[in-house]
Amino acid sequence: MAEYVTFDLPLGLVIDEKVHRHGKMRLATTKDELDLQDDEVSGFNIRYRDITLLSKVISNIGDVSPVTVDTIKELFEADFLYLQLLYHQLNGDVGSKIVVQCPNCNVQTAVDLSSLYSDMSMYEEKNDS
Repeated sequence: MAEYVTFDLPLGLVIDEKVHRHGKMRLATTKDELDLQDDEVSGFNIRYRDITLLSKVISNIGDVSPVTVDTIKELFEADFLYLQLLYHQLNGDVGSKIVVQCPNCNVQTAVDLSSLYSDMSMYEEKNDS
């Protein structure tokens, strides 16, 4: 039985004017990674590789199931980045912090990736009812 983690997309997948945010992702298997090596498109394009891999390990986003390559392509860039970070965190591929440098003043700062998209409230629609 595969282990799953649930997630909430920062912006959400919009299909037919409905926003889908809540989803489920399973741990990747060695087979998932090996299958990508046989895919000519994924093998040479790291971005497409991640799209294909996410379509294999995400079981649903809201009411959308199965999640396909075309589904992943419809995500907002912020949501795609969020899912990439979640995948890497879940599968142990990346540390939780990176160091970034300001291009203006050259000050370096550690950024915690796990909370990168924790507050997306500024992007939520305001309902003035």
